[in-house]
This record gives sequence, C-alpha cells and structure tokens, in this order.
Amino acid sequence: MSVTKKQLIGPAEEEIRTLLSQSGDPLEAIKAIQKDYGLDLPGIDNMYPLLELCGYSRLEIHKACLDALNKAVVEHIEKPTFQLENFYDLFNRTIPYIHAPLMQPIPMALLKKFERYVEDDVIEQLKSDMAVFENCPMNIKQRVWKQDESYFQQTMISLVNSYHHDEGLQSLALNIKPDNYQEIIEQRRQHPIVEKVMATINQDPQIYKMFIKMIRIVFEATPHPSLCSLRVDILMNFHEINCPQITDLDPCHQLIYVLDSCVRNQNMDEIITERIKECFDDVENGSTLYSDFAMVLMEPMISNFLASMVVKLLKSTMTEKSPQSQSPARRLVSYISKLLNLAQHAPVAIPKHTKIPKLEKDLKENFWDTMCAIMLEEGRDIPYNSPNGEKIKSTMLHLLRKSDIVRKVFVNYLVDRTREGDIFTLSRYLPLVLETWPGPEVEEEGVIYRQTYLGFVKTMIDVLAKNHSEVCITDERWKQGVMVNFLFKVISLDWMIHEQLVRFLAEYYIDSKSLNKIGSKVAIVAEWADFMIINGFKDEKHLQRLKDVYGYLITRSNSVLNGEYRISSPVLSRFLSS
Repeated sequence: MSVTKKQLIGPAEEEIRTLLSQSGDPLEAIKAIQKDYGLDLPGIDNMYPLLELCGYSRLEIHKACLDALNKAVVEHIEKPTFQLENFYDLFNRTIPYIHAPLMQPIPMALLKKFERYVEDDVIEQLKSDMAVFENCPMNIKQRVWKQDESYFQQTMISLVNSYHHDEGLQSLALNIKPDNYQEIIEQRRQHPIVEKVMATINQDPQIYKMFIKMIRIVFEATPHPSLCSLRVDILMNFHEINCPQITDLDPCHQLIYVLDSCVRNQNMDEIITERIKECFDDVENGSTLYSDFAMVLMEPMISNFLASMVVKLLKSTMTEKSPQSQSPARRLVSYISKLLNLAQHAPVAIPKHTKIPKLEKDLKENFWDTMCAIMLEEGRDIPYNSPNGEKIKSTMLHLLRKSDIVRKVFVNYLVDRTREGDIFTLSRYLPLVLETWPGPEVEEEGVIYRQTYLGFVKTMIDVLAKNHSEVCITDERWKQGVMVNFLFKVISLDWMIHEQLVRFLAEYYIDSKSLNKIGSKVAIVAEWADFMIINGFKDEKHLQRLKDVYGYLITRSNSVLNGEYRISSPVLSRFLSS
C-alpha cells in the first residue's frame, strides 16, 4: 500500500466535516478527500473517470472492491493452511472495525474458526453491542449464552414475543378443527420464527435445556397456549431431523411424539393410551415433569384433538349394547378427561407451584350423560323450552361456566353439527355459548376460556363459508338461528370476529355463479354490513384493518356481475371516510 494513502474506516462524519470546514472551497476539499482516501490500486486514478462515466458512484466502486476483498480473505481464512499463527495478527488488525457492518466478514470468519482462542475481554466487547453480537457466528453466541444465561433469555424472549404475537400463528391456533392437520403442522413448524429458534439452539443439549427452562419461567408469568405450541413444535422438529442428543434429553419426548401421531391420524385407542400412561409412571403430581406434561396437553391442537375424541367416543356409545360402566369407549372418555383436566389447570397450578386438582365429579356424573342426551336429539325440531330441554340447558350453563373441558368438548361438538348442517341443534345450543362468554372479570385467568370460544367462532365461520353460506341468506332458520341470534351478537365481543365476519360477507361476491343462485336476496348483506358497523367491536388499534376489509367488501360487490348487486350504503361510506 502506498504511504501517501490514508485510512478512513467506519463512521466518519466528524472527520469529513472537519476536512470540509478547514477548506475554503468545498469542491476542492472533496477532490482532496477522494485523492487521499481513495483506493490504493495500480492505475485506479485512471479508472475512476471511466467507471464514473459508466454511472458508478465512488461508494459503489469502493463497496464492490471491499466485497471482493472480504470474500477473498474469508476464503483464505477457511483454508486448512491458515493456522493459529496467522490468526492473531489479522484479528488484531481487523477487530477494531467490527462495529462497521461492511468490515465485519473478516473478523467474524476469524471468530468462527478460532473461537476457543478468543479472549474473554473480546467476548465482553462483542456482548456490549447488540447489533454486532447479532451478526456473530453461532459458536461465539453459544459461548456467551452458556456463560450468561440471563443474556440468553434476553435474546430468546424477543423471539418468543414475536412468536406469540404473530397473526398467522394466532390464526392457526384458533382453528380448532382444520381440514388438513398435516398442512397446519407444517406451516407451524416451518415458520421463520420457529426455524430461528431451531438455529439458536443449534442441536446443543445445554442450550436446549436453557430454552426449556426459559419457557417454564415465561409460562409462570404469562401462561399462554402459544408457549405450549412452541415447546411442542421445537421438540418435534428435532425429532424429525433425528437429533437424539436433544430428544433423548427431553423426558416429554414420548408423550409429545405419541400425541403428535394421534393428532396427525385423528385417532386414539386403548393401545395408544397405554403408551401415554407409561409416560406418567413414577411422575408425581406437583413435580416439574408433571407440570411439563400439563403444558404439553394444554397445546391447542392437542387439547382440541382430545376434546374431539371425546365427542367421537360418546357418539359411539350410543350404539353400544353393553352397560355404560363396562363400555370401552366410556373408559377411554374417562382417561382422556383426565388428560384434559391437566390442560385445564395448567395455567393456574404451574405458576402457583401447586398440585393439579382431580377431575371434578360433575363431569363424570353429569356432563357425559347430558352430552349423550343432546346427541339423541340431533336433527330434530324440538322446542327449546321442553322439560328435557330446560334440564339440559340448566346443566350445560352450570358446567360451561366452570369447566374448560366442558367448553372444549361442547364447541367441538357444535363444529361437527355445523359441518353436518344441523340447524336445529345449532339453534338450540348456540345461545349457551353467548350466555357463558367470559366477561371482563375473568380477564386474568380467562386466557384459555376466551381462546376456546374465539377458536370456535372462527372455525364455525370457516365451515359456514365453505359449506352453508347460501342457506345463511336463503333459509330463514339459518338466517335467524346462526346469523341474527348468534354471529351478529358475538361481533360486539372481539375485533377478530368482527373482521372475519366481514370477510365472510365478502365471500358472497367472489363467485358469480353462486351469486346468481342467491339473486336479489343478497341485498340483505348491505343491511348486515350496516348493522355490523354500528354494533361490531371496534378499537383504535384495529380500526384501519376493519376499514380495509369493509372497503374490500364494497370492491367485491362492485366487481362481480358488473356491480348488479353492489352495496351502496351511507352508513358504510361514512365509516370508511371517518
């Protein structure tokens, strides 16, 4: 390098400002800076004018040269011939500039290859700048995390928060009965946040144990189901890539693997339950492992599967000739109920470090028989105020208010009835969901309570959109029983329901063939939209999203069949322009 060339590396605003202020002619100062701090390459002064005529700025020229230099040096570092004696000199010359992103590739390559020779004071320097630490090689990060677990938790908590608040993942969690479980599982486990957590753990057993410990700590403070999903998905990802150093370490592996297979196959029998029971051998209620099992069972896809199995098994008992006490299906229902009981009490028992209570007698003595009584009336137009109907209503209201097991089983049953198009059962029992919707007083401990009902409404609207949208307009029983007396009431309870129901209305204007079948009756959609704007839940945070989806509804109505059934509503126009 020529001795006449000077170095100007990293943030250099002050140096450049000083050089400019010391010159009487800014243009001459710029030329001097370019000459003094330009590239020290043979013939470069002759090349600059040609490159500039081709449209390249000095920044682009210098960056391209630096990129090429970085690439060549990194390739040289990665060769076996680059040994420890070469490391110290190059590292000491490049580490002062590691704060400059364009200068990072060389010191980062050295850190990666010679991590065990890096002094602790350098590690502390890297820790002090989060932007630099984020770009460090994984072996450096893991060294820091293993030395400072709180620093690991600080890094991981941001990923956990992003996972919890991700709207796509929230939507998947609220789908209590997907059409394709395999697709949902893949979407969850291949999500970029999950992949980043996997990369952070990097198949390291100690880091994985720290991750599980952190999930427990966060769950004790905020017992959200998303933490259970993340815990399950991370372990199953390690299972899928055949990583025994992780799966053999986790005592929840067998339980998670068996339940994951059940969810995929939508089946559970006595042989499978024996494998689940093995997991609980010698595990005491109140222990850390027992709490971990409860968290696994609280995972939304698993708990909803278990609830759907209860519905399926109760239906099967209707045709059994053996007494209920001797029924294999009833025995399986009883065991699944115990698993759901762990899930129900996890959000309270785990933070308080208390034992999980036994299954309540009400479920064993009243709920299963009441559900069977409801099933016996399927598809029949029976007055809601009949003596038997009043007894069922009274029992169900009592149980729905006190047990999430009851709520999960009941809403899974109602989703089945929606798919089957059983408007009589829906008309009789949808009001029970409204009457037991959690109020503000259960805000703290009502996370699962609220999610159970939100998931039901979301799934129900999805099923209606696919199978029964036409009758919701053309059949008075569906219009009143589902739309007017249920959906138009729950829209006042949550913005997500409000938004999804607007999207449901927009579906009427997607297909011209279906719209022609409904004909002029579709005009009621405009009335419904007006009602929803006035009565639906709205808050400042999500107001623009609601405006966007209402705007989409109008756009669709204007575009199908040349706008023959377009929505023209002063209420809607005022809302969009407000």
